[in-house]
Amino acid sequence: MRKNQKVAIAVATVIAVAGVTSILVRHSGSASTPRTNRAQVMTPQVPDAQIVKAIQNANVRIDGLSATNVGGIVVLKGYADPAAALQAATVVKQLGFARVANLIVAQTAADDEGIRRVAERNLASTRGLDGCDLHVSCTKGILRVEGTAYSDLQVDLARNVLRGVGASEVQIALKRL
Repeated sequence: MRKNQKVAIAVATVIAVAGVTSILVRHSGSASTPRTNRAQVMTPQVPDAQIVKAIQNANVRIDGLSATNVGGIVVLKGYADPAAALQAATVVKQLGFARVANLIVAQTAADDEGIRRVAERNLASTRGLDGCDLHVSCTKGILRVEGTAYSDLQVDLARNVLRGVGASEVQIALKRL
C-alpha cells in the first residue's frame, strides 16, 4: 500500500470514530432518564358526549351533530352553515385538542319556488297522470302534492316522478276517485 492510501484510510477512520462518538454522546442516557429535548403532544381525555355538549353550550346550532375522538383528532359531523362549522371547530380547540377534522356539511337554503316549478313540470309531462287533479306546494324543501287520482298506480307514479326534483322530502296526499 502506498503512503497516500494509508493516510486516507487513517483520516476516514478518525472521521468515522468521531461521528459515532458524537451520536453516542448526543443520545446518551439510560432508559429511565426522561428526555426533555422531545416535545410530546398531550391529547385531552374528553368523552365524545362532552365535546358535543360543549359545542351546544356555546350556542352553536348544528343539525345531527356528532363528535368522535380518534387518536387525538376530533371528527365533527353534522349539517350547518359554514360559520357555525367554524365556531364548532374553535370550541373543540378551546377544549385542548390540537387537530379537528371538520366534516360538517354546509346547508343551503332550499329554493322552494324552483323545486315547486320543476315538480309541476315533471307531473304535467307524465302521460300516466292525465286526468289527475294535482296541487303542488313546497315549504322549506318539503314538497307536498295534494289532489285526486284514479288509482294507486297513479299515486305511485307521482311519487316516482318527484324523486329527483331536489326536495328534502316528498309528501303525497292524493285521494282516489
